[in-house]
Amino acid sequence: MTWENNGSSIEIRTQGELADGKPALDEIVASCAAVHLEQMSHDHWWMGIEGGGKHFHLNFGVHDGRLWVRLSDQGEENTEWEGDNRERPLPGVED
Repeated sequence: MTWENNGSSIEIRTQGELADGKPALDEIVASCAAVHLEQMSHDHWWMGIEGGGKHFHLNFGVHDGRLWVRLSDQGEENTEWEGDNRERPLPGVED
């Protein structure tokens, strides 16, 4: 999915599906976009991405040694993608 507007763009790439049938987030590619990254806690970060006429929120972190990622479209209700919720904990990470 690609959005372009006024020389900026955002592309969301997915790969496969999660167990609940939702598309699995693979990549976010932005050109000439505004990005705001903020650490919410020691294991949780938030990123605002604005470009291509769209505004997304990306939340990511580690919980119980597992990476979690959620991307939500701030312009459309109930549009959300999730990323790598690994079945096994990340090596060397204990929470």
